[in-house]
Amino acid sequence: MGLEMFEFSLIFNLTTIVNCTLMMLWYFHQKKIPLKSYIFFLRFNIYIFMAAATNTLAGILFKTGAVDEVGYNIIMAFYSFMISFILVVYTAFICEYMNMYDKDKLTIKYFLYFILLCTTSIEFTTPFNKIGYYFYEDGYTAGKLGALYFMLSVVLVVTASAVIILKRKNIPAFKAFILLSSIVFSVVMMMLQLKYSVSLLCFGFSIVCLSLYNYIFNPALYIDNLTNLFNKECMRGYFEYRFGRNKQFAIIMLAMDDFKYINKTYGVDTGDNLLRQVGHYLKSVDGIDVVFTYGSDKFVAVCNKKNIDDIKNLSEVILGRFRHPWYSESYSGIMMSTSICCFECPKDASNYSSLIESMDYAISMAKKTNKGGISIAHDMDLTKMRSEKEIEKAVRLAIDRDELLVYYQPIFSVEKNVYNSAEALVRLNDEKLGWISPEEFIPIAEKNGLIIALGDTVLRSVCKFIRDNRLSESSVEYIEVNMSPVQLQQPEYYKKVIEILEEYNVDPSQINIEITETANMVGSSDIINENIKKIVDYGITLSLDDYGSGYSNLDYINHMPFHIIKIDKFIIWDAFQNNKAGITLEYTIKMLNALQYMIVAEGVETKEQKEHLANIGCQYMQGWYYSKAVSGDEFMKVINKVA
Repeated sequence: MGLEMFEFSLIFNLTTIVNCTLMMLWYFHQKKIPLKSYIFFLRFNIYIFMAAATNTLAGILFKTGAVDEVGYNIIMAFYSFMISFILVVYTAFICEYMNMYDKDKLTIKYFLYFILLCTTSIEFTTPFNKIGYYFYEDGYTAGKLGALYFMLSVVLVVTASAVIILKRKNIPAFKAFILLSSIVFSVVMMMLQLKYSVSLLCFGFSIVCLSLYNYIFNPALYIDNLTNLFNKECMRGYFEYRFGRNKQFAIIMLAMDDFKYINKTYGVDTGDNLLRQVGHYLKSVDGIDVVFTYGSDKFVAVCNKKNIDDIKNLSEVILGRFRHPWYSESYSGIMMSTSICCFECPKDASNYSSLIESMDYAISMAKKTNKGGISIAHDMDLTKMRSEKEIEKAVRLAIDRDELLVYYQPIFSVEKNVYNSAEALVRLNDEKLGWISPEEFIPIAEKNGLIIALGDTVLRSVCKFIRDNRLSESSVEYIEVNMSPVQLQQPEYYKKVIEILEEYNVDPSQINIEITETANMVGSSDIINENIKKIVDYGITLSLDDYGSGYSNLDYINHMPFHIIKIDKFIIWDAFQNNKAGITLEYTIKMLNALQYMIVAEGVETKEQKEHLANIGCQYMQGWYYSKAVSGDEFMKVINKVA
């Protein structure tokens, strides 16, 4: 080894040793992040340090004549082994950090063992048979299997890169970029080391370590600034690791009750101080392993208890602390309350996403039904929650894939003896769940805001149907489209309605907006009133659906610009079973006729119902006697028939 090359290598190796030493000091000085990938990161740093130290030692011994060329190559074989080990550990770190499935991680684990076995066999026999890379006459020379050794290193690089690319959606884009850049940088250092016989690879790895620490493993990214507890980002990685081990563990979740009142009464600074005290207390409780913040006033504690009775006892200890006052610098004797919910994993949740859903649902229910007490997640109807989530997912996918189906139930005009209109009804058929009833998915869509996109999709489908089938040339005067109050609560939603009609060149008189009578909206919102006024001014008529189903009052029909009143089917059916109900229905129809409303009777199923309703003044009828809801093609066939 030439003196100049040795001095260059020594400079880079010493710099690497300093970098790695600083990294380890930072690592052990900072709060330990409870992530498996963080442990891999520490190992990665230690192996780089060992490789650089070995390379430095070999060079010094060789230059001082303490070892000959064979001895030097023996020490360098250990160095090469450490380099291979670094690549293997880094690939394992990538697999762990990218949240791969356990099955895939196990496959790659055995693959990495195989690579390590092959490279080790080449490295530790090279000093004697020179089949791999060895030092000879001031440079590295490749033996018979040198190319194979190099290819195995390339395979590791390609594997790590492929994992990052395939699983890139599991992490933020900039972190995926940092990981890929670190691989590219390491490859460049490797090529330069082979070309110039200068120890650049360990130096390159140390720079990679510094980048990973700064952008990925900086404790500031995983620690909540307010409470100094681990944050939600750290919680995600921690629980994914715990679920991957497939072992039992327990969670105690705390949600502070009415904490906004604390902030409002005592000030935000005092509130922050109290949250820090709660976090500090939870960390000190015997039996709790780690504590995370979850939202502004929620905590998640992982405990080593496995029996539900032990978990409840630990929760009682925590709750007992809240029966005593908390103190701050400005105030003393502040009483706080918390609602606690206990989870057994994997019993209550088998993965991180289901755990988050279960925690959100369970703590919400706990605060409603057992505020300030202890609830057990398993006692709650988590099955119903998960069913709702499955339906929500099905609705979302159907909207994204344009797979919602719109059926049409004809409405018959007694006077004209034709089908003069129809009600558009949305249907959902999911690959996994099958046919889902609108009574199930509509309330869920309303609760999570999907009803807005769903409603827009249905209106577009109806407008396209009207245009493509030239309904203006048929007996069908208009199509009724249901609209949720959630849609009408959107500022200037009327513009979206008008935009869709104009997009398909549909006359506003061909659309009727149907509002279900589930709540009294009179004067409830200026936004709702403005949307309704603008829609009606544009020329779209308005109908009240399910009249008489629970919220009926005269103010509702007197002050809202309804054109059509649809009488609920249960009112119709009851009228044929109960004399008083029959009289009520008859006079209701007379009143609505006097008010000059168009009246549609829903749920007409027999000839007797049809004839009686016609005799007491009902002009329009809808129900299975005429037709069930059918597809667009079937509807076009039905309207050409006279009942």
